[in-house]
Amino acid sequence: MSARATLTRRHLIGGLGLLALPRLARAQGFAGLSDSADGFTPVRPGKAFSFPADHAPHDDFRIEWWYVTANLSDAGGRAYGLQWTLFRSAARPGPQAEGFDNQQLWMAHAAVTRADSHRSTEKFARGGIGQAGVEGKPFQAWIDDWQLRGTGATDDQTLAPLDMTASTADFSYALHLEADRPVVLQGIDGYSRKSERGQASYYYSQPFYRARGRITFDDTPVEVTGMAWLDREWSSQPLASDQSGWDWFALHFAGGEKLMLYRMRQG
Repeated sequence: MSARATLTRRHLIGGLGLLALPRLARAQGFAGLSDSADGFTPVRPGKAFSFPADHAPHDDFRIEWWYVTANLSDAGGRAYGLQWTLFRSAARPGPQAEGFDNQQLWMAHAAVTRADSHRSTEKFARGGIGQAGVEGKPFQAWIDDWQLRGTGATDDQTLAPLDMTASTADFSYALHLEADRPVVLQGIDGYSRKSERGQASYYYSQPFYRARGRITFDDTPVEVTGMAWLDREWSSQPLASDQSGWDWFALHFAGGEKLMLYRMRQG
């Protein structure tokens, strides 16, 4: 779950830079995220998180994501990895424009892995036209027909249950996610420091999802069960000028313990 998710996250943020502005694609680090954050809202310690409001987008910050990974197995014990990710990136700060002038850019990634195969695809969308977005209550995140959606029974504190779907020409999946514990604030009460110079993000996770559902490879459906992990993070400048990115790991232990750790990369 961890190593593949780390690599995928790195590539996704780079892709958003290409979609957003040529200047961002040329900048150091992930999509220019070490550039000055002038005009965007800064991340500061001491934020009081509020749900469901913080499940929804924060358009005044430069970037954020809703990031789900899962470790699954079928009845025969065959292992599968799964990913569903939605990124929002702002091309510029300021009041939100209407329609196609809206500065929000969206990118999604879906992937399924097993020992003999890795399948992945991605989608892009502009904000302001309803093609992609997130709502806090009732919770729903979508891009076209890919969805991460709550039900009438979804609890704001656990962000569960949720239904998650994605489909492509050569794979699809539909999972139901449940959890009986609240989300976890990462770092210091949700303030996740990335450098000694003030770069940081707001960050929480739901590492306690129990997952069940179906994966389809090449028109062959397989019933699966396992564990899933959602990460929610947003920032306006998560990297310092001498940082080029990070490596991220999310681990489930056999005894039920969960561990998240990351390493910032210099240069």
